[in-house]
Amino acid sequence: MTTYFVGFLAPLRAFDRFVPPGFTPIPPEQRHLTLVYLGDRVRAGELRERLELLPPLRPLTVTFKGLEAFPSRSRARYLAAVPTAEGVGALQRLRTEVLRALGAHRDRYSDFKPHVSIAFTRLKPSLELYRSVSRAVRASRSVSETVELRELLLMEAEAGRVRPVLGLSFR
Repeated sequence: MTTYFVGFLAPLRAFDRFVPPGFTPIPPEQRHLTLVYLGDRVRAGELRERLELLPPLRPLTVTFKGLEAFPSRSRARYLAAVPTAEGVGALQRLRTEVLRALGAHRDRYSDFKPHVSIAFTRLKPSLELYRSVSRAVRASRSVSETVELRELLLMEAEAGRVRPVLGLSFR
């Protein structure tokens, strides 16, 4: 099943060295930040028209600092780089603009937690997994990577792969 979202490609690499055994790194070219999740029932042409009505946007610089476990350390499925508080604020403001432009389309996630997934696991929750995830999170706290987001993308995801459908360059 193909699903759609609005977001950015974010090929972060600084956190790769903290991926513990049992996790599979996500290829850097597939790493992305989802700004608005749209689901599987969308009309790409209509979305394209609405997104093109966005006011001019400026490039956005976001710093990611450290890894976090998603959905939680005790049930980790993903290790993800998380933006600083300043980055979260800027992304939240942009998300509000995009949701306004999309009108009737609503994000299925009411609690916005911006992140870029770096690795995933299929391991069942265990004390060993919790400990290795906790070590990775602690070790990565002082590491950061900054990216300049210059293009807002309408993307489709299918079978674990993402592909841009439409790009809107920032001015």
